[in-house]
Parts: sequence; C-alpha cells; structure tokens
Amino acid sequence: MNLDLVKHNLGPVYTFIDIFLSYLIIIGPFILVALTINAFLSKLVKKQWIFHLASKLGHISLVRYILLPFISLFAMTNPSCYEVGNQLKEKDKPAFYDAAVSFCHPITGLFPYSNSGELFFLIGALYPVIKLDISLFEFGIAYFLIGLIVIYIRATVTEFLTKRFLKNMEKTAG
Repeated sequence: MNLDLVKHNLGPVYTFIDIFLSYLIIIGPFILVALTINAFLSKLVKKQWIFHLASKLGHISLVRYILLPFISLFAMTNPSCYEVGNQLKEKDKPAFYDAAVSFCHPITGLFPYSNSGELFFLIGALYPVIKLDISLFEFGIAYFLIGLIVIYIRATVTEFLTKRFLKNMEKTAG
C-alpha cells in the first residue's frame, strides 16, 4: 500500500494521528516519570507541618500568598490544598483561596501530580513548546516564576477588596 495515497485520503486525520503519536512517544514518558518522582517528593512533606507553618507565619503576606499555596499544592495536591486556609484569619481566607486556585496551572508545569485534573496543560501547551525546540525545563521554570508573581498580585488585590467589602458591610450593619 502506498503511504502517500493514505496521507492524501486521510487529510486532517493523518495530522491528528501524527500529533497523537508524538504525545504518546514524547510527552507520555515525561509525564509518567515526573508523576512518579513528584509523588515521592510530596510524601516527604507532612500535612501537619503545613498547618503549623500557616498558623504561625500566616500573618506575613509573602508566606500567606506565595509559600503556602506552593507548599500546599506541592504536598497536598488539588483540592486538599485549600484546607490550609482554615489555619488563617477569616479576612485572609478569600485571598489565600484566590492565590491557591490561580497557582494550579503554573505548578503543574513542574509538578504535574499536584493538579492532575489539569494535565491538559502538559499535553496541550507543551506540544508547541517541543515543536519550537524550546527547553521544557526553561519553559516550566519561567511559567512557575511568573505564576508566583501573578498569584501574589491577585491575592493582594483580593485582600484589598475583601477589606473594603468587610468595612462597607460593617458600616451598613452598624
């Protein structure tokens, strides 16, 4: 059978098969190895340590909006990571939740197990990166660091808005 004839008749289906096979051959083994290594690393961090850290240092905004979302997503994964917010003051909970939710995609680039529901990131976003010959490690690090900056900005804005809404509610109730 002539392969060119098959390519011509299948058209877009052939392209889909080519992409699927490249996912299976290139990205599949990467995901399996990363999931195994990262799952082992996450077992080293205990849930009680994270809760203790949150209760003792949760009053510091950098800890509350950068360190806690990272550690909780790394060790407890999504959706268990949101439990850490219970250790924070009531006024800080909305901003912590915003930071943790916003960090789900950036952390998946380096630690895919942390938000396994978002593995489409690895499959969808890494294909063009691989085709463009961009280093996966550099891409993951850049996305991770930019994610840290973005979650801090978002959490700070959410904290400001929460304080404002609480103040308005006190005025109307008082």
